[in-house]
Amino acid sequence: MAACAERFTGGLSMGGSSHCDYLDPILNRYRHRPDCLLQMLREGQEQFGYVHPDAIDYLSEKLKLPRARVEGVASFYSFLHLQPCGKYRVLFSDNITDRMLGNQTLLERMCRNLWVERGKVSEDGLVSIDYTSCTGMCDQGPAVLVNGQALTGMTTERIDRICELIRAKAPLSEWPSAYFAVADNIRRRDVLLSGDWPAGEAIRAAIARGAVAMLAELKLSNLRGRGGAGFTTHIKWESAREAPCHAGKPARYIVCNADEGEPGTFKDRVLLNSYADLLFDGMTVAGFTVGAATGLAYLRGEYHYLLPALLANLEQRRRNGLLGSPVCSQAGFDFDIEIHLGAGAYVCGEESALLESLEGKRGIPRNRPPYPVTEGYLGQPTVVNNVETLCKAALIALRGGAWFSGLGTKQSTGTKLLSISGDVENPGIYEYPFGISGGSGAQRLRCGQRAGDTGQRTLGNLPGDARVLASHCV
Repeated sequence: MAACAERFTGGLSMGGSSHCDYLDPILNRYRHRPDCLLQMLREGQEQFGYVHPDAIDYLSEKLKLPRARVEGVASFYSFLHLQPCGKYRVLFSDNITDRMLGNQTLLERMCRNLWVERGKVSEDGLVSIDYTSCTGMCDQGPAVLVNGQALTGMTTERIDRICELIRAKAPLSEWPSAYFAVADNIRRRDVLLSGDWPAGEAIRAAIARGAVAMLAELKLSNLRGRGGAGFTTHIKWESAREAPCHAGKPARYIVCNADEGEPGTFKDRVLLNSYADLLFDGMTVAGFTVGAATGLAYLRGEYHYLLPALLANLEQRRRNGLLGSPVCSQAGFDFDIEIHLGAGAYVCGEESALLESLEGKRGIPRNRPPYPVTEGYLGQPTVVNNVETLCKAALIALRGGAWFSGLGTKQSTGTKLLSISGDVENPGIYEYPFGISGGSGAQRLRCGQRAGDTGQRTLGNLPGDARVLASHCV
């Protein structure tokens, strides 16, 4: 430690300790894994306030990575900063629904109150204010992020109070808890949202069937991906199951894409908050079926507030024998789940860019082929599914493929969660079976259209969910 402190003296924390004082525990917790570089940079910034050049030097040496690689990652993600950005970093969610609700006026008001120019740090180094892309709170905006934490339902009164708290240098733990409340706003429930799904039941059902039979049930269900492309799920799972492993290390991976960045989309936020056990069951069922021992959930940085509860859930599952070695006392079935937090990069919603980010790199999409099912995470066969798809896979393990295929239409089975916001009385999540008609179905999807509006903006603000619905209903 003394040698470390002597060498890296360019940047000292406010307490006078060197960067290695806070970076060494992070490095040890991640076992010096280069693929966890993004997580180390993120956690290091939480400790120091920004990514200091000396911290980059130290991580480069300890991880045996070129300095350009470390700095390249730090400069790629919008939530990482190479310069001080203030004790309080305020980011206003900027999408069509936030603008409808007056986010621009609120940002200007905060800038006036705090005497700071948008996009810059105040002269006293206390605060910076700017816009960021959609934060997934479209049903309860205007929304902001303060030091990575989500705040909803902003009003002029709340903005004025927040300015007072910032001027008083009050820690976020002393701010009114109501500011941080995030509601699920479930408006219509169908089979997924109305069910009671005890943790572990889907895993036990899959084990009772066997991996081959579980794959057959998935094929019978005709489940298609709920993330946008609508790819047939059983083909993805079967391809990864049959693909050879590489580099002399037999390993397959299950990756949950929880980087829900499409403006106007927030359904996965609700599933992560209230149906996390169903998601983790789905990931474990996928691991059992494919022959994977590790699952990785990539959680978008805007959902940082969900991380503590999700980590606690995973720890409880380990205590209950639903993760670890072995799972559900099934000899030979070992499976565990890690959560990696994103750091602000819309492109990482694309599966190959997400895999690059999981490997601690810049989130730049890969050339394909090869596809993730043959060469995915760390070059190994990998299944990448989004949150809703994995939840539906858990339901199929419980109820069977025939039951699932009886919902919706022959071509598009099951139900779909829709994120609805904008000029509506009841923004939130609506679960519908595929096959709703363009007449009465579309009218129901207006969800309490406000009087005097044409309703065009209502349906137009479903870019991700509506595309999936339209692509399946053909």
